[in-house]
Amino acid sequence: MLIKNKLTHDTLELSLQEFKVEFRNELHVAIESYIKIEKAKPYFRLHEPSEDDFYFDLQWNFNNFSNSVWFIERM
Repeated sequence: MLIKNKLTHDTLELSLQEFKVEFRNELHVAIESYIKIEKAKPYFRLHEPSEDDFYFDLQWNFNNFSNSVWFIERM
């Protein structure tokens, strides 16, 4: 995946495992935010939102819930 810095425009090319190690804190914040927002939605759910649901659309969820200067440009 291609990761880009919003401020400096630096890019990193990482595998998923490398991404999980390098961006552990940002990923944790994004997953917690995703779960909190999904639980607050007022519609019927078949199951509780989980980390697996977050990874289903990793690019969009990380970019919108992480609050990081880095974003996933391409998977």
